Amino acid sequence: MADADAPTPDGEQLTEALTEVTPEAPEPAQDPQPVPADEPQVASTVEVPATPATPVVPVSVEAPSAGEGGEWDLLVSKVQAWLASGQLQQQWQTARTPLSLLAGLIALLLVLRIYGALLAVLDSIPLLPGLLELAGLIAVIQFGLTRLVRSTDRRQVIDGLRQRWQSFRGRS
Repeated sequence: MADADAPTPDGEQLTEALTEVTPEAPEPAQDPQPVPADEPQVASTVEVPATPATPVVPVSVEAPSAGEGGEWDLLVSKVQAWLASGQLQQQWQTARTPLSLLAGLIALLLVLRIYGALLAVLDSIPLLPGLLELAGLIAVIQFGLTRLVRSTDRRQVIDGLRQRWQSFRGRS
């Protein structure tokens, strides 16, 4: 075997060394004996015929061909049956109050965010916050001097506030 690794001037010694090293290929297996008819046999391939697809209302998404799956057709038929049963309207009536409450909360949050942004913009303008405070103070002093100094005017203001509160609460 050492001769196979050493360089040889002629190829005969190399082929002799290789034949000694490599084993002979095993003989091909003989054909299996036929199985008796009373023993069960396993087929190597199984052919299952495709079921014909039921006609469905055409949709924009491509449906699989008649030989493939059929899951899409099943899903579409179940959704159509659910819509036809009227359960969608019943569920909408059930969820109407929570959905309107959620929409109201979202609208309130949106209004508060816009109001906060507007106040931030007004606050960033120089001298404007101080001028608005001064205008508010002048309006309160003017209201107090014209409506709260005399007792008859005070009584009218208090009665007007009580009437507004009672109408707000729903009592006349």
